[in-house]
Amino acid sequence: MTTTQPVDQSSARGDPRYDGRRVVFYAVGLLAVYVGAVLLFRPGPADLIKVAIPAMFAPTVGALAAVLFAHGRVILGRPTKHVLLAFLPPLVILVTTWVASWVSDIEVHPGRLGTLLLLSPVLALLGSLTAVGEEVGWRGFLWPLLRRRWGFWWSAAVMVPVWWLYHLPGILWWGYGFLGGLPAFSVAIVGFILFVGVLTERSQGIWASVLAHGAWNGIVAAGFVAAIGAHHPTCGTTGCEPFSDEAQVFTGSQTLLGEFGWIAAVTMLVLGVVSAMWHLRHPVAVATDLTARPAKQANGEVRSTDWLSPYRRPNFRIGAFAAVGTGLAVPVVASLPRSRARPDARCTRQLPRKASVP
Repeated sequence: MTTTQPVDQSSARGDPRYDGRRVVFYAVGLLAVYVGAVLLFRPGPADLIKVAIPAMFAPTVGALAAVLFAHGRVILGRPTKHVLLAFLPPLVILVTTWVASWVSDIEVHPGRLGTLLLLSPVLALLGSLTAVGEEVGWRGFLWPLLRRRWGFWWSAAVMVPVWWLYHLPGILWWGYGFLGGLPAFSVAIVGFILFVGVLTERSQGIWASVLAHGAWNGIVAAGFVAAIGAHHPTCGTTGCEPFSDEAQVFTGSQTLLGEFGWIAAVTMLVLGVVSAMWHLRHPVAVATDLTARPAKQANGEVRSTDWLSPYRRPNFRIGAFAAVGTGLAVPVVASLPRSRARPDARCTRQLPRKASVP
């Protein structure tokens, strides 16, 4: 009689033979939430906010599915001094936009700059509340998996089309930017992926990239607005309203300003390439070995970077399975034909006709 040996979960989580399965479950979990939100809310050109929140947390659900069903692992790490570099892209883009105003129709309002600088940490943190939903999946799960197999440039080359396709439906149908700004947005994506890839590897975690993503959404994408909850210009398929709010540091066309403008796109590309080249010339040990054990602290305890390591309990497993199952069921339920409600009999009862007077 043969006995089946139990699977060593720790070794299985670092086994590269499971990488294909991990990617499949990651994609299934991500698409289940993404497509399910679209089918459930059926967003139109002005309904971006309805689908944006579930879509931004879809990568986290995908990572969770890979962890639960394919021995995947997510590297969260700890906040380090590298979080300060998260403000480097907005700062550099601020300077380049100011310089570009000398040769363009961009108007500068210097009196609002001080308020913007004071509010920048708050705007970045507010943007990080949703950006963390993406970064757990992108930089916590997918980036380390790619880097274990390929170099920095090839890993970034894989991430670029994935991220581009992830944002494309919002641009085409839900009022996220405008189609004419897609080329500039594509350039900005390349630079941003390179930059946050450097932050992830230097900090050995996702928190610097989370704050960088939040700073981008809260500061650059908003057009350097020196206020919380300010009006954002509406966008259509043909274009966007110009940045003209009274709290904007810069006012002008979104062809130049914002995350769909060429100033931020070219600046981000240059910053990303320069950062990546410097990073590769000054290498550090990259946390791509998913079997590596975290170092012990002075008190002998082990600080784990696996975000699920403290939660290997039945109750958490049941809840996680329920969450993933719900995400997989949403597209099916949302796509079912909806029955029309029967009209109330009291509303359909016909009143007696009055006799006609001859």
